[in-house]
Amino acid sequence: MTDTTPGAAPARPGEITGTTPVHRLAAALTDLEPLLGAVTEPLRVAPPPGLAPGARSAFLATVDALTAELGVPRLTPAAPDDELWSVELAVSAHLSRALETASPVAAFGADPEAADPEAAGRAVAVARAGPPGRPVALRSHDGAPLRGYQAGAPDLPAVVVVPAVGMPVGLAAPWLRALAGVRHVVTWESRGMFAGADAPGLPPMNRYDLAAQAADVVAVLDGFGIEEAHVMGLCGGAAIALAAAAASPRVASLSLWHGDYELGGDAAKTPHQRDVQNLLAMAGRSPRNALGLHRMMRRPQALDALRADIAHHLLHPYASAALMHRYGQLNGEIMTTDCRPLLEEVRQPTLVVSSDQDTTAHPEGSVHVARHLSCSTLRMMPHGNHLTAFDAAPALVRVLTDFTRAPATPTRHAREGA
Repeated sequence: MTDTTPGAAPARPGEITGTTPVHRLAAALTDLEPLLGAVTEPLRVAPPPGLAPGARSAFLATVDALTAELGVPRLTPAAPDDELWSVELAVSAHLSRALETASPVAAFGADPEAADPEAAGRAVAVARAGPPGRPVALRSHDGAPLRGYQAGAPDLPAVVVVPAVGMPVGLAAPWLRALAGVRHVVTWESRGMFAGADAPGLPPMNRYDLAAQAADVVAVLDGFGIEEAHVMGLCGGAAIALAAAAASPRVASLSLWHGDYELGGDAAKTPHQRDVQNLLAMAGRSPRNALGLHRMMRRPQALDALRADIAHHLLHPYASAALMHRYGQLNGEIMTTDCRPLLEEVRQPTLVVSSDQDTTAHPEGSVHVARHLSCSTLRMMPHGNHLTAFDAAPALVRVLTDFTRAPATPTRHAREGA
């Protein structure tokens, strides 16, 4: 489950890098790669408004060269009167935003790299050099293929980022960038929701229960040769992190960020949680139901409820009927599996973080979790909604790094600034 609250967003440092249009488009398309690789139908793209005819041609030629270099499907130029669907609008907007702070858009055609046949390869190499980098092909305990990512030196203390279920690595990538200098940080994308790192198309998904998703944490540790790690779970990833900690002593400590938990009648849920739980139950029940919900999400109005700078990530699990069905199965399990037995089993030092401003995952869930874990620290932050937890702001990074330096604290509750 992810927040769909629109509004102004903080900068996500490092997401779009480079000063030339070609390099910025390469960074944007690299960020779009999971989505472009998962949608099976041809996608159209609308060039940024205000481009002169020559610059428009240069833009489209550059996008062609970059998608070929990335190995993702070609984007077809949209005609002026085409009615684009939500994913096409999100992709077009993301590419347009990438050029907003580059050299003037109107001068795009004058960029010498736009006419250089080797520029695409260089620009993609630069975009992939920093976190999250290229996906690494991993295998889980049951043979399910996973796309793993790592940043930071392998001899640093390890952190596993358990992302929101079904979301591309780009949503959690700010944490990889923020921690790479001080931690060996690894993550992966949810089973069954992404084209394989070594094969096109969605892979089979034989299991989607919480235990299988939690076992993926250990598979990621194995895949990157990590003996033990701090495990941080974001949104629905908090339930996965809890289950992994209950099952494996290789989880040395734990942090749970704005978690979405099923706690029976012991903690309130927001209207958003209840609505999404009902939607996912319907989507996971049958491919036919998922197709109907996918058609609803194709409407341009679907973007109105999404934070614009990350809409291309938030749309991923809704971008096809097949993805919608699998998302209903995976995240439906997260939202309906009772986490209360896990609270009795987890003994690792645990940091629990939320905010009263989270209207997506009710903060009472985090308070309940912290109170019922044997060794926990609760931090209620004064600011920040559900999605800002993914932005890895300096204050949140400090909370995490301070805890991982000395996690063995007694159970206590703290309100930031109190």
